[in-house]
This record gives sequence, structure tokens and C-alpha cells, in this order.
Amino acid sequence: MKKTWLIGAAALSALISYAAFAPSRELSPRAQIASTGAQSSVPAVHALDDGLALTPPMGWYPWNIFGEEPQNEKLIREIVAALVSSGLKDAGYAFVGPDEGICFYRQADGRLTTNLERYPSGLRGLGDYIHKKGLKYALYTDAGTRTCSKAMPGTKDHEFEDMRQFAEWRADYIKIDWCNTEGQDIVKTYTTLHDAQHAAGRPIVHSLCSWGDGYPWRWAAAVGHLWRTTTDICGPGQADWARAIRIAWANEGLAAFAGPGHWNDPDMMIAGMPGMSETQDRSFFSLWCMMAAPLIAGNDLRSMSEATMKTLTNLEAIAINQDPLGIQGKVIWADGTISLWGGKPLFDGSQAILVFNQGRTEAKKQIEWSEIGLDAATSCYVRNLWTQETSGPLTGGVTVSVAPDGVAMLRVSTKKDFPLPPIIVADSYLVSLRSTGAAPQKLTGTITITSKGTAELPLWRVGEGLPAWLFVTVTKNGKSQTFTNTVSTAGLKKGLYHAVIRADNTEPVSGKPMSALYYDVDLEVTRDVSGKSM
Repeated sequence: MKKTWLIGAAALSALISYAAFAPSRELSPRAQIASTGAQSSVPAVHALDDGLALTPPMGWYPWNIFGEEPQNEKLIREIVAALVSSGLKDAGYAFVGPDEGICFYRQADGRLTTNLERYPSGLRGLGDYIHKKGLKYALYTDAGTRTCSKAMPGTKDHEFEDMRQFAEWRADYIKIDWCNTEGQDIVKTYTTLHDAQHAAGRPIVHSLCSWGDGYPWRWAAAVGHLWRTTTDICGPGQADWARAIRIAWANEGLAAFAGPGHWNDPDMMIAGMPGMSETQDRSFFSLWCMMAAPLIAGNDLRSMSEATMKTLTNLEAIAINQDPLGIQGKVIWADGTISLWGGKPLFDGSQAILVFNQGRTEAKKQIEWSEIGLDAATSCYVRNLWTQETSGPLTGGVTVSVAPDGVAMLRVSTKKDFPLPPIIVADSYLVSLRSTGAAPQKLTGTITITSKGTAELPLWRVGEGLPAWLFVTVTKNGKSQTFTNTVSTAGLKKGLYHAVIRADNTEPVSGKPMSALYYDVDLEVTRDVSGKSM
């Protein structure tokens, strides 16, 4: 939210809390923040510290289809159910929650409190529900005095207490708008919010939403994980195809600034919304995948068509977006209404290309190997990611026919196989345990992580700094790995205990680090327990 012009490319609940998310390997420290006027395309990267969003975030937010109304807990729970039942969760979509849904107020003491009329379980209760479904919790705020609708308080002058509250609510992702910020310095403000989140002790993906104001691609990688590059893609409830394509072209010019943990965000998706054809849905989704854009669905998942569901869950297209190299594709050439997008090498040595037809008639184009950096004599296989057909071996190039508003999205390789990178799905992100009685107990709870990629992953490595009462082991069964969390209550006092567990892994083909895995362990001790603690 919530600007009306297009910015071009130039232009706690826990009484005792433990933060066990130290990395399992040494990572580079956060570097100094570049100034707004810096020209470097490789700014400091905040994600080197927390390991978050090393591939573009995937999930769902309500604003595009609903706006502010009728956002409430009932809606979010229904969307969560649809995410799971439709197959979107199994395709990698994870983040979900309200977006300016009038979900909190500010109390007289300065602390945020849930709007219980809309969210009767409380925002912490909603977060626990989402985590137990194997999804991640997304919330919304603003860097100014009020949110864009002025219905909720912003974070100005409350940055540290607000970030503590978001941590207590167990948020995993926060979208931070830039409304009502008159007189504020954009770099200093978002830096303060980063520092406040770091002080709160919970790893959270920061989605900066200034619509391109302040040229965030030049500096925001040091304080966030993604930043909006343009204005809103549509008004609530109605997609705007022409506007979306203008936004895609504006975002394309910023490819040099994107990479693992720092992404250009051309806004949430409009695929499946009123005003879009099936062809346009596929083309839009293909462009967002090629640009390594966050895949945040914006349609009503409860009533989407079978065609929309198949578009949004096409794992071969999603694999281009979630490639661990994290390279944003760009335009190689444009010829009238036809453009060739490429410059996107993939983890296995193949590359993705896309031919986009913005004309009104079908177009037939010959793509020469030399145009995509290959020798004409190279023998290649070509995989069409929408028909899911493989042709080849071919030399010289490939010919495609593209419908109006359509795309040909291809993967080109010297090998016949087209493996998928890791796409991670969890059965839960919350382990809840409860002890009874004064005698020491050993309690266990598990979560299972599955990769939808082709190759089995190495064993996940659990981070350092676990609390003394908790021990975690990881076992492997094919593409699934189970984290067994064993708690010893000996010597613990009555109270609530909490740990955030971090685990790291490496994509086995490219050797690139994967996004760090985080989950919560809650322990309730109902009585003082005898014995010595571990």
C-alpha cells in the first residue's frame, strides 16, 4: 500500500525466553549501510546474519483481493485451510496473515494490543494456529505515525516496543509501509526498525514497502530482505493487467540489485483475480518467477478455479523462482511487442528463458543459442515449463509460437534431465509440551521437514545456543527429515519456557546455502520440579 503513481526503475507470553538461533556455521557480519545515493549494486546483506529469505518468500496476503475489509480471524483461518487443501502449501507457499486488517491498537502504556473483536484468539493465538499448520505468520505495520488507512498505529517513536510485541506474537514476516512519514529519513527509519527487531531477539523477514521512494534497492539489503520497487499493482478486488506489465518492466531494470536474501518486490501477485484471463495468469506468474520476485498470492484462495490452482502450484515454474543462485532474469532484447527474457542461469547448469508476446496476434520466434550465451553448435534439450514437454537435442536454437498476452517459458540444458531445487514444506513450526507433577519428566515433540526438490538434502544442522533443558536430534528418511525435540524438566521452576531453533542446510548440487529453518518450542512447567537441571 498505498500510493497512486508508478515509480520507474531509475527513479510475550513467555516468562523465560531463550533465543537458540545462532547459526551452525560462521557467517559474515552485517556490513555498514550504504548511503541513499550509493551506486553499488552489491549492498550489505542483512540475510547473511539471519539466513532468512535466501530464496524469494512465498505466501499469501489479503490486500489485493479484499483491501481492509473483511479482514478478520475467520478469514485468515479460512485462507489457511485453503492454502493447505489446494496444494499451495505443498508447493512452497508459507507466509500468511493480515495486511492492515485493523488487527491491533495502542494502549495508554504505549504497548500494542490485539483487536479482539476481529481476532478473538489474540494475535499470538492466531500465530500459534498458523504455525501448527506448518505455515509462517505474517503481520503488517507502518514506519510512520499511522498506517496508510490511519486505522492502526504506526511504529514511529515506538519502534523497539512494537518489534518486541511482534516477537511476542511470534511473527515470522512483517510488511512495513511508508505512509504518514512526513519529516522522517527513510534510511534511518528502516535502520531503526531493523535494530529494534534484532534487539527483540526473533528472526523476522522484513518486507519494506516504500513503493520505490528513497531508492531502497541501493541500501535496503542491509536492513531488510525485500523492498517494493513500484506503486501498488492494483486496487482491492480488481486486477489491472496493463498496470502489472508496466510494473514488470520497471522492476526488470533493477536486476543487478537482487540476490539471495535481498529481493526486488514488484508487489503481490494478481494471478487468479477478477480481470485476468488464464493466459494472463500464466504469463504474470512466469514473469514473477523469472524476476525472482516474491511469490505472494493475492487472490481469494477459497474460490479459485482449477486453472488458477494449477498455475500457482506449477513446481517447474516455481523452481525457476526458488533457484538457489537467486539471479533475477532480465530482458535480452525487445522487438516491438515481443521480448526475450533471460540472463538467468540455474543451479544445475541449465538456464531459464522466456518469450513474452504483448501483441494481439500469435507470434512465432526463432531463439538463437548465441542470444542466450551458447555456441550455435551446442546440442541442447529444451523443457517447456507449461506444457511440461522436452524437445531435443537441438542445435542452433529453438522456435516457439506464443499466443497474445502469452509466454513461452523454457529451460535450456545440455542434459536431458531438469532437476528441481529444494522447496521446503513443514508439518508444523511449533512444538508445544507441558509437564505435570513435581517429578522430573522427559518429554518429546517432533516436526518433519520435507523437500519437494529432486535430490535428497544433507542432514539439517541445528544451531548453537540451545537452552539446557532442550536437546534436538535430526533423522533422515529420504526427502523428509524429522527433528526430535527432547525436554528434561529436572530442576526447572514453574513457568513458561520458550526456544527458537535454527537449522541450516546446503543445496547439494550448487553448494549454495539454503534459507535457515526456524521453529518454536514451548514448554509449560506446571509445578516446581525436583532434581538437577541438565
